[in-house]
Amino acid sequence: MANQLIEDIKLSLRNENPVTRLIIINVAVFLFISLLTILYMLTGHSMVLGTMQEVLVRNITLPLSFSRFIVKPWTLITYMFAQEGLFHILWNMVSLYWFGKLLSYYTATKKIIPLYILGGISGGLVTMIVFAIVPMFHGHAINNLIGASASVTAIIVATATLIPDVKINLLLIGPVKLLYFAVIVIFIDVLNVASEANVGGNVSHLGGALMGYIFIVQYKKGRDMSKWINRFFDWVRGLFRINPRRKMKTVHKRA
Repeated sequence: MANQLIEDIKLSLRNENPVTRLIIINVAVFLFISLLTILYMLTGHSMVLGTMQEVLVRNITLPLSFSRFIVKPWTLITYMFAQEGLFHILWNMVSLYWFGKLLSYYTATKKIIPLYILGGISGGLVTMIVFAIVPMFHGHAINNLIGASASVTAIIVATATLIPDVKINLLLIGPVKLLYFAVIVIFIDVLNVASEANVGGNVSHLGGALMGYIFIVQYKKGRDMSKWINRFFDWVRGLFRINPRRKMKTVHKRA
């Protein structure tokens, strides 16, 4: 049974569905961190497991001050693949599935992962910049950022910018245009920032939203912001691709 599960995951990662790949990676990281937490509790707060979890989380979450970030620059990428809490990952993965599928249908599947990464980078950088220049947020710079929310918000806003009049059915509400849904999401983030509730997370959402809008505006102008990321992925795949040896052919010539 375990072998079948592993084979199914490998098959899903090998296929051309980027939304499935992103969801599997996020869920796998979440389950690994959760497993360490559970083992830490079951072993009576083992110091070894506690240290492992602390070191792991500290090295994949994004520091929100530039002085700490320059020591761990890789966290600008890793933080967007880790989640905190069951509701957190559930909301992000469901939203990623809905809007990622919709956006890939109207553009191309190779746009999703680059936009996800660009949205996360934009969210992280915007948050660090805002915390550095706005005095009332200086105290929040001691925190770290975790989660795919900025990346997912980028995909939501990109989809709403590209096809604003397409409607989705919301539970207890009914059909709502994507444009209105995106506006509501952004409005809630602005209110949360003003009330200083999860400031880092909500500012990063706004940074991701900005990237999603810019991405589609450039896409409509014929400029593909995903091109350089896809080229990098193709180069990496090329490094691990094994080329089969060509069979030697015997050529017979007539006199």
